[in-house]
Amino acid sequence: MIQKDKRILALLARLPMNERGWVIVDHWDADLMAVGIAHPSDVRRLVYVSTFKKENGRYDYECEVPTGAGPDHFTTSDRGEDVEEGALLAALERHLAH
Repeated sequence: MIQKDKRILALLARLPMNERGWVIVDHWDADLMAVGIAHPSDVRRLVYVSTFKKENGRYDYECEVPTGAGPDHFTTSDRGEDVEEGALLAALERHLAH
């Protein structure tokens, strides 16, 4: 199991990760309050989710799209701040549809 904030772990347990085929892509091992979620067909197209300075059940997210070969070559196509889980799930489904 990954070492993350208990709110991130609880969120991951509730999300339909297996049903949707989503995987964890964690480029931020040191950031215990954030994780990336992607589809294995394109692990560089991901949704970065954070609980940093958020109340329980609230999240920030950024949808990232690769723009080049390097790991830092991406653009943010969508973002949400202080959203509820339903809005986060909708963003994940939109962005990670394949």
